[in-house]
Amino acid sequence: MSQPDLLSNGVKLLIAGFSMGWGPCLTFTAPLLLPYIGATKRDWQGGLKVGLVFSIGRLLALTILGGLATVAFSFINQFFPPHKSGWLFLIVAFFMITIGILIILGKGFKKHIGKSILDKGLKSMFLFGFLMGIAPCVPYVAILTYIGCVAENIPFKGMLYAALFAAGTAIAPIVLGALMGIIPGKLFRSDKLRKIFQIVCGVVLLVFGFQLIYYILNLVI
Repeated sequence: MSQPDLLSNGVKLLIAGFSMGWGPCLTFTAPLLLPYIGATKRDWQGGLKVGLVFSIGRLLALTILGGLATVAFSFINQFFPPHKSGWLFLIVAFFMITIGILIILGKGFKKHIGKSILDKGLKSMFLFGFLMGIAPCVPYVAILTYIGCVAENIPFKGMLYAALFAAGTAIAPIVLGALMGIIPGKLFRSDKLRKIFQIVCGVVLLVFGFQLIYYILNLVI
């Protein structure tokens, strides 16, 4: 992959992370993260710090998973190289498209993490972010599988892509943490706004899925 392709993929994943950070996966973290900030912090600086520490924990976890996903696909590609057998890549693409459609249609994915993790220490907030990254919501899993496909069997590249995606997802918790008490209440009371973010998240997955199909067709044909 050329340098422009590396930059292009990196930028797209950063933008995807920003878009999806406000999508359905936010509903996994916000009901625990935001009340914790509201109960323990009294200024925007404290909320910003909590959101930042949480995001660093999640970034570390997703970066590790990006490298592992690349290693996994590198191993698989030894037996099923994409230029000879594109079915594996197509399965990933259709998985992403299916998840995108389900999200647009409002089919949520539920997951619960014990509230006991959220005490008053930043260390536990870092742990919370790391656990949310190690066990990501389904749309994030779809992105990680995409990264495994396009990282060209280079673990460092997969980690870089995953880190850029995670950096994009960090914007939402950092902003909401800093503005706790102003934005969150309006955001979660607005069904229309939630629906818009949900559709954006689904469309992002559709775009990546179709792009992966285009990529593999160019290799095979």
